Amino acid sequence: MCITSVLAREPASQSRQGELQSNPLFWSDSPFQEAERPALEPAQKTPAALTSVDLILNKHEATAALEQVLQLPDPLPQSTARTAPLITHHYADVFHGATKLRVNSDGSLELYRSKEGQELFVASGRVQLPKSAAAVWTAEVLSDGAMDVRWGEIGTLRVVPVGAEVAGAANQEAGWAADLEEGFVLEWSVKNEPSTDHMAEVTLDMHTAGHWFGGGHFMRQHWPLNLGAFEVGPFFPFDNGPNGLNTLTSPHWVTSKGLLVLADSETPFLHVGMNAPLSGEHGDWIERVWGVGVQNLSREYLPSPCQGHGDGLLRIQARNSYKCHKMLHPLRDWIPPQWRDEERSGGGRLSVKFALCAHKNVRDATLASLKTMKKPPNPPPQEMVRAPIWTTWARYHAKVTQEKVEKYATEIVARDMDRSIMEIDDRWQRKYGDFDFDSDKFPDPKAMVDHLHALGFKVTLWIMPFAEEDSNAYREGGPLGYFISADAVTKGLKPGFFRWWQPKPAVALDVTNPDAVRWFVRRLKKLQTDYSIDGFKFDAGEPCFLPPMFKTFKPIMSPLEYTRLYVQEVASAFPLAEVRTGHKTTNVPLLTRMGDRFSTWSSGNGLRSVIPTLLTSGLLGYPFCLPDMIGGNAYFGRKPDVELLVRWAQANALMPAMQFSIPPWDLSKEADKLCQAALAIRKNVQQQISTLAEDACKNLAPICRPMWWMDPEDEQTFVINDQYAIGDDLIVAPVVVKGQQSRDVYLPKGHWCDLLNPDEVYEGGQWLRDIPTPITKLPIFRRVTSPADVAAKVGESAFPLDGLASQLIRDISVPTEILTAE
Repeated sequence: MCITSVLAREPASQSRQGELQSNPLFWSDSPFQEAERPALEPAQKTPAALTSVDLILNKHEATAALEQVLQLPDPLPQSTARTAPLITHHYADVFHGATKLRVNSDGSLELYRSKEGQELFVASGRVQLPKSAAAVWTAEVLSDGAMDVRWGEIGTLRVVPVGAEVAGAANQEAGWAADLEEGFVLEWSVKNEPSTDHMAEVTLDMHTAGHWFGGGHFMRQHWPLNLGAFEVGPFFPFDNGPNGLNTLTSPHWVTSKGLLVLADSETPFLHVGMNAPLSGEHGDWIERVWGVGVQNLSREYLPSPCQGHGDGLLRIQARNSYKCHKMLHPLRDWIPPQWRDEERSGGGRLSVKFALCAHKNVRDATLASLKTMKKPPNPPPQEMVRAPIWTTWARYHAKVTQEKVEKYATEIVARDMDRSIMEIDDRWQRKYGDFDFDSDKFPDPKAMVDHLHALGFKVTLWIMPFAEEDSNAYREGGPLGYFISADAVTKGLKPGFFRWWQPKPAVALDVTNPDAVRWFVRRLKKLQTDYSIDGFKFDAGEPCFLPPMFKTFKPIMSPLEYTRLYVQEVASAFPLAEVRTGHKTTNVPLLTRMGDRFSTWSSGNGLRSVIPTLLTSGLLGYPFCLPDMIGGNAYFGRKPDVELLVRWAQANALMPAMQFSIPPWDLSKEADKLCQAALAIRKNVQQQISTLAEDACKNLAPICRPMWWMDPEDEQTFVINDQYAIGDDLIVAPVVVKGQQSRDVYLPKGHWCDLLNPDEVYEGGQWLRDIPTPITKLPIFRRVTSPADVAAKVGESAFPLDGLASQLIRDISVPTEILTAE
């Protein structure tokens, strides 16, 4: 560890500034080139017995040493009013492995990585100094191996090399930073008072760090994230959040330069912004409001495209509340019980904890982040991935009945289409919260399930953790305290009740109450026993639905805990299940579904959002991604036409799982035929998908991978958002633009051939321009070892395709009328 200019006063004369910059107190061994280290007199060198971990230098010794070198006057005061801007070339350097972090006196940070003795810049950022920060700063090496940098009493930055066991330092014992490599854990702490705006903030410059990926699911999924303007707001799972944040979040990001940024998700009232709009026509960006159901019909889908007007910063903030005048949502007034005394009124300190790691490239940074996460013991059951899930929702919505379910299943079987699960979605029950079939709509549910089993289907039911007032579940569980209560009352509602996407208000299961969880799970298991149900689709679980000022049986410090407990304690009790949300639930071997897609071509939650959301799921540690319903949910009367449905089926064909609801045969015979061809392709590649799923249990490596995964040094790959790879050997390049009859395909380094036309081998690292893509064709390319290897590979392909699958890959003649829905 090296400390340079450990104590600096402002203002300083030009000569003094030069002396401060050129007089390091200590150097320790580091891989950075020797030329950057000033020569030291023997008396100044660090004793050989001291290392970067056991070097001890307290602030009084540092002050005395620097005064002796520079002949300064009496020891400097600990706090001085700022009279001039901070001098940026006063700095402290910390080394760990091949990485260096420089902390400048103005709060700016610089991260470097050593490569063959050369210093490579990785990223820059800063801790946002309060206006009242002292003009005197100190950098102190602690006996525990950490370094504290102080700006008087109001702000302290602690820097800890990753992997160090530091008592009381940036909490690595909690596990959020466990197993990190090549970097530092930082904790920026400020006083919780008006002078700091009750906020500890760190910012990172997006432009200098390259292209950014990760963070979470959004209503408009940009890839890379630099293309969007994500407005600062609360960072926990939402259903169409006020700034576009959606159902799955994880506060970590990787960049094309190999930077890994990981924030502690338990940061108090964590807020995040990314390339937020600088200003609008009338000043700041407009007020955002969270809504449910039809309230979302006219909303803008966020984050909006950047168009060069973002602030270019990743902002990570610890605040003293979720209150924000620009983001209105139900939890804006919620305070954890532990915060309802000193912190709420102002007092104590606010700390934001984060890690900065510098890796060789973006793939290594991603693998390093995945290493910190818990691994699942096994993949989801094969029944959920070998063939499509067929669900009633988009076809019937709330009008589902027993007759319609059995008719739907019979149509699937009559066409000999692949099938695994029949999922009976919303409105199979009479009252929300009750686990009994509506006898008017389902007169003999046991006979129906038996029939579906005989046809080759497993059967799952839609479940959510809510109960309406006029339900047996509420009448039974309410008096027992099994639902979340609230200190505040929403206008027009009773305590604890909230509005959601259905008309009648509801209460939420208190997943912090073990008795409530056991009661809920026991009722689900009875439902299984009574009707031979095989599993469940678990909907909701995002904390945005909880009532204002909610109270739980066991106090929680973050709304994220609700999501984690819902998945881990409720959904994980059933192996054949899917969820749509998560927080630290990468170890749960269930399908994680994307939020409801709209039946459009748009990147705003339509077809063009599917591939970026799929790839983001893999980076977040959720490789078992279910890309929602093919063709979308047909909301607001918008149903897909033939072209959209077929292109969606093609794009989804080789993803980890598939799900149909709108049947292709309802549109046209040609749509039916082409969707069956897409299923045939999946059947031929299913074994590789299963193998990759098994591998993902060991290291969470994505099943479907971005183009840069195969060559993370290739800059062309960083902005490709309409292709994906299956493992490292198959590239899928579907059409996701309406009416497109040709497209460009990028092949990374290596040798590649068309899956069915391997006679011509393409050298990687190039674009193939204007490949014909009629609606009958899905471009797929296979890696080959070398051109000479092609002939042998063709005869013994790892991906043999039968005749039906060939129809979709080859350019065949199909009437143009199929582009018009019947």
